[in-house]
Amino acid sequence: MTVAVARVRHATMSVRGSAIHHARLLINDVVPDALRVSCVDDVIRIEAPEADLRIQLRPALAGDGTRLSFCATFREDKPAGGTWWSSWETEVRAQPHSRHVGEFIADEIRRSRTSFAHALPDPAHDPARSEPG
Repeated sequence: MTVAVARVRHATMSVRGSAIHHARLLINDVVPDALRVSCVDDVIRIEAPEADLRIQLRPALAGDGTRLSFCATFREDKPAGGTWWSSWETEVRAQPHSRHVGEFIADEIRRSRTSFAHALPDPAHDPARSEPG
């Protein structure tokens, strides 16, 4: 069992196990603003400015593929901002270390971050935040 810790673009990254196969894709392309990424055994943890994400890779229930469990916590970036939690599971017909699984994880992370950003009120249209004229 090998453990490596490296400094990547201001993020600390720890890797070990099958999750390591997705570390570069997630750091470089999907979450370039990550504060910390940990890929240990079959669990990926990502800390981003507005979110904490946890992805667990397990054998699919049908035995052919990978079951992905996502847990996400999103924080609104303002004083007394709200916090949202979400979790979901899905299966991918590919092995945990495959590029297809990495791309699927990347798409899910992008989708969840975009959904969260769209769920927040637009400050330009928020009367409570408008400047007196």
